[in-house]
Amino acid sequence: MLTTPRGLLLLLPLLTMVACASTDDAGTPPEDRPAPTTTPPTPSLTSTPSLAPSNPPAPAVTESRARPPLSATELPTMRPPVVKPSPPTDLRQSNLVSGTVTRGGTGPCYGMVAEDGTEYALHGPDAGELRAGSFVTLRLAPLQARIACGPGKPMSIVPL
Repeated sequence: MLTTPRGLLLLLPLLTMVACASTDDAGTPPEDRPAPTTTPPTPSLTSTPSLAPSNPPAPAVTESRARPPLSATELPTMRPPVVKPSPPTDLRQSNLVSGTVTRGGTGPCYGMVAEDGTEYALHGPDAGELRAGSFVTLRLAPLQARIACGPGKPMSIVPL
């Protein structure tokens, strides 16, 4: 175990280096020192010209040159497809209509408002019972007979 005088002797050179580094020759701390200038000294008229070629000052490094690009290679791009994409296999049939039953019962006339807001007057002798307020999906076809089933677009219910 180190005794106190030996420990001080070991730390003394380290403390002197830290103290010397934090002040300049005049004893000024680093935060009070003036900022160094970057302008090159101008030659006086009485000085003799040197025979060595002078090096021009290096151009200032801009922010864009200071940082390298994120990637040296370009990102790959997708090529257009060689074959046309196939149509979706889950297409809904055009004659299926979903909506809420507004006039229900055992038939043969019903009323329905579709999801798009279209009101239908439906005729379906084989449709069975449709309750008012229920949400249904029905296969519809143009009405062949002149049957009046109330307000709305006249259509016939086709059994699924």
